[in-house]
Amino acid sequence: MRIGIALPVRELAILGNNDAAPLMKMSQQVEELGFDSVWVGDSFVARHRLEPLTLLAAMAMVTDRVTIGTAALTVALREPLTLAHTIVTLDQLAGGRLTLAFGTGAPLPVQAEYDAVTMPYRERAGRVDEAVKAFKRVWRQEEGDLAGEYYDLSGLRLQSPPTQVGGPDLWLASNGKPGAVARTATLYDGWMPIKITPDEYRQSLQAIRDATRAAGRDPAAISTALYVTVNMNQDAERAEAGLNDYTHRYNELPLSAMTPYQLYYGGSAEDFAAWLGEYAAAGARHFVLRIGSFVDYETQVHTIADGVVPRVHEMTAD
Repeated sequence: MRIGIALPVRELAILGNNDAAPLMKMSQQVEELGFDSVWVGDSFVARHRLEPLTLLAAMAMVTDRVTIGTAALTVALREPLTLAHTIVTLDQLAGGRLTLAFGTGAPLPVQAEYDAVTMPYRERAGRVDEAVKAFKRVWRQEEGDLAGEYYDLSGLRLQSPPTQVGGPDLWLASNGKPGAVARTATLYDGWMPIKITPDEYRQSLQAIRDATRAAGRDPAAISTALYVTVNMNQDAERAEAGLNDYTHRYNELPLSAMTPYQLYYGGSAEDFAAWLGEYAAAGARHFVLRIGSFVDYETQVHTIADGVVPRVHEMTAD
């Protein structure tokens, strides 16, 4: 059982601080406090912040143990040859500690991002999957044509290999719908939903495992994660008010408008650990937490480190 923190890259930008130095210190703090991973988000179209892969390269240099990764990277908006080159270099810098969750940039109620992307939305998943198939074929030193419906990625064979044999783990950041189940089962190394109940998690994971087995892959090799935005407070009402303030400032929407799209939790560390335990029982093995607060980030991280991390590490994986 593992647990990590998604750093407040966008939050600092909203507060007018685009300096990367505080983020380096935060990544070191996350490692020192006993977390297992540190993550950065992505949205250079609608919710500007520092570029995530560059940040991860710097974080790899100031940490020694934690997994570093994206939660999640909007792959459809990046040219695949350049992206693969960056990933391979980053994996070498991180010494094999890299995991990347890939997403398509939706569903979220952010019209600016839809308007700025010229490709039809229906092409996004196909473009991402085509690139991932090519990446994996080259990283595993497999033969085969790299020209697909959208790209000719033959140039991948000219690039250096990653540190990790077969390349870093690539997770699908999505949900539990049939399309995501099929994509995870046939192509990805892990699954990280952002809006799901424990029962839905259990059902979707079983579907993923069945489809993975049918595809000739080992279901046990699929990493299972969960992404959630949290606000820690002994008073649940104050925690919810903190989350509402957070979504107003981050998304320019009330919490009620965001809960259909993303998972949020507000309450005490003890109750939150029990809440995560329900997802652990459903099969989740890696929790990625975004702090839903602009006013007491460090206090929140320490509260989770003291009251949640030990309990997660004590959970028994089935």
